[in-house]
Formats: sequence, structure tokens, C-alpha cells
Amino acid sequence: MFTHYPSTEQFRHVITSVKRYAENRSEGLPTLKFVGTVKLHGSNAAIGFHKDDGHWCQSRNNVITPKKDFEGFAKSLSPVADQFLTEFILPQCPALREHYESGRRIVLFGEWCGGKIQKNVAIFGLPKMFVIFNVQLCDDETQTTGEEPDDSNDDESKNPRVWLPPQQWSHIKWHEKSIYNIYDFPTYDIDINFECPQLVQNKLIEITESVEEQCPVGSHFNRTGLGEGVVWTEWEKSNGSLVFKVKGEKHSVTKVETLAAVDTVKCENLQSFVNYACTENRMEQGLEYMREQQLPIEMKNFGVFMKWLVGDIVKEEKDTMDASDINSAEVGRLVKSRVLPWFKNQL
Repeated sequence: MFTHYPSTEQFRHVITSVKRYAENRSEGLPTLKFVGTVKLHGSNAAIGFHKDDGHWCQSRNNVITPKKDFEGFAKSLSPVADQFLTEFILPQCPALREHYESGRRIVLFGEWCGGKIQKNVAIFGLPKMFVIFNVQLCDDETQTTGEEPDDSNDDESKNPRVWLPPQQWSHIKWHEKSIYNIYDFPTYDIDINFECPQLVQNKLIEITESVEEQCPVGSHFNRTGLGEGVVWTEWEKSNGSLVFKVKGEKHSVTKVETLAAVDTVKCENLQSFVNYACTENRMEQGLEYMREQQLPIEMKNFGVFMKWLVGDIVKEEKDTMDASDINSAEVGRLVKSRVLPWFKNQL
């Protein structure tokens, strides 16, 4: 029943998507309203429900169980999942109840955070919590191969995967069981004129730096400390498929000169690209992937780490590589020489 959560893009990627969409339809560039929610530094997780098959828990890449878990998520959430569905979700959310009764799968995606899941953030050390940040409806026959879904089709009748608007689920929570909703915390609104998106760049940076300086979720729990950034989603026109993130400098996985860049970065050479894209933050994410796969940090697993790391760089920085005339084979060779000493220090 595993259902993949798509990667969250950068601001420049959304600008490119909107421009391509308008060009293909010979339309002018729109002004769109985006809602910003706090990006929490934890681990992607989800609870799914199906009328006939019951519930399941998943980490970013795997279905998990209390016996084969990741960071204790299934052990904490699986025992209360059915009660959460019958006492909180179905009675309070008519839209979800209708889809559930019709046989569609309901997947509540969120961040499993707090505890010792991630360090150097305000919510570190708090009791572990699950913070719901998106809800997806899936047809029963939807393939769940681990590939990222194509959410470009905004016609719900034709798309097997649909993001449900937050007004239909933003009240779902169960604080007594440490289940929160991202809309329990401060949100932000911004209008982006895609004729001149650079006009909102300073505002995006200002909000991001404010969140990084003091995490609003940390403030809610009377904790001071860093926040990670903000996720911006457009709902009215794209049904939640236009999404981008702006991370603070301390959590960025690239060495950016400007947050919320509107243009593709062009690197002078391969070395400068690797310096830009292969950061310690990204390498730390690679270690987390290995822990999720229950692989010990040992030299025999270095190949798994490298495959994930290079794949993540190529996936997220393909436009930069194209603009800089860099191919993935070259990246892999130089990344290996850069990360091998770092990896050995993690053993």
C-alpha cells in the first residue's frame, strides 16, 4: 500500500513550470496565491487508510510496522490509527468520509519530529510528534512502485492521485496522542506575479530568515531555536501541485548565494558545481536514508550511500547541470573523491 510523497521543488523550478504551462497554452503569466507553512526538520512519514485493507504506516521510502520500524513511528501511531480514523477523521471530515466509503485510499502525510530525530533545531528534545501537512486520495488501483507520481493533471476524475484542499482537513488533530496539524501553527500568504517573480524574492527571504531564527513551532512549545524554512503551496489553480520550499541557510543542501533564487544557477566548472551541490547537509540526508533502510554505516554500504547521494544531486540540480554543461558521470567521480573521507569519519 506504499504511496510515494513527491519531492518538494525550489522556487526557480516552479517559475519554470508556470512559464512552460502558459507558453503551451499561449496564455499570459498569472498571479497566484501561495500559502506558506512551517517546514519541520524531522522525517517524512504517513498513515494510510483503506476501507477493506485497514491502516498502514510508512516512512519516506518504506511501509513500516512496529516490528520493522523507523524512529519509532509505527510503534507510536499504529496502535491508535484505527481509533484516530473512527473518532476524529471520519466524523469530522465529510469529504474524507465520502472518499473512504467509496473505496479510495486516504494517506495522511506529515513530519515525524521531536525527540532525537534531528538535531540543531528548536523542536529537538520535545516528545516525538506527528504533524500532518498534506492529505492525498488514491484510487485503489494506483501503482505504488516507489516512483514519484505525476500530479500535473488537475482533473480529479482522471487523476488517480488527488491532493485534498486543506480547508477539508486542517482541523484533523489529536493532541493527546501527539498528532498535530501544520495549520495548528503560524502560516503565511503571498501573491506571486509570475511576470516578475523576483519582486517577491525579498519577502520570501525575510519570512524564511525569521523562521530560521526562531522556529514558530518551537515557540508554540516554549522552545527557542532554529527552524528549517517554509513550504509554499498554491491551491486555487493547481490543486496543490505547485509547491516549493525555501530553507534557511543553515539547512540548505546547496551552497546558495541567494535564498529563493529565481534563476538557474550556472557553475563555472565541475569542481564549483560539486562544491555547490554536495554539501554536508545533503550527505547527512544520505546517512538518514541508510538508517531508514536499516543499513549500518559501514564501508560495505558506501555504494548505497553514493548511489543515493548522486541520484539526489542529479534529481534536484538537473537544470543547474544542464546550464553548466555537466553530465552525471562526471559528477559521480568527483563526488566520490569528496565524500569518501567524510563517510569514513562517520563509521
